[in-house]
Amino acid sequence: MSKEEKPIPDHEYDGIQEFDYPAPFWWQLFFYLCIAFAFGYYVYYEIGGGMSSTQRIEEAMAEVKRAQIQNQPQGPDVKALLALVSNPDGLKPGKEVFTSKCAACHAPDGGGLVGPNLTDRFWIHGKGELADIYKVVHDGVLDKGMPAWGALLKDEELNSVVAYVKTLEGTKPQTPKAPQGVEVK
Repeated sequence: MSKEEKPIPDHEYDGIQEFDYPAPFWWQLFFYLCIAFAFGYYVYYEIGGGMSSTQRIEEAMAEVKRAQIQNQPQGPDVKALLALVSNPDGLKPGKEVFTSKCAACHAPDGGGLVGPNLTDRFWIHGKGELADIYKVVHDGVLDKGMPAWGALLKDEELNSVVAYVKTLEGTKPQTPKAPQGVEVK
């Protein structure tokens, strides 16, 4: 045994001796860097006022909300809706959406079941204009049970169903519901 290989006294187990070698330089350097990082981390986040992960999430969510508000559609394009009303091919998707989503409450012919009659001149919300119909379909009327379809339908589907509802005005349903709301026009 050389001078450098001096075993530690009373550190022997099953014939294996423990020696007192220092850790490698790179390991010691990494160890002390970790201690310095931990100290800096503690000072920055606990004393220095660094943002916590909760604060970062709240800031990111506020930024997302600002972006949503900024990118929110400002309302319907009435010219595009008028073009759809006069285009029979543009009304087919609207009729399909109406049949699958709206007919349960408004009847397949728009005469009204749980929801109001869409074929007469009486309107509960708005004056029966395309912008009014769009607002009701997009935002819904929760106190009346009308869901907000704006988040559930694509823009094309929403526009086509609004145009289709406008074409129902003045038609004669089989069993129309009694008028509700205020008569317009």
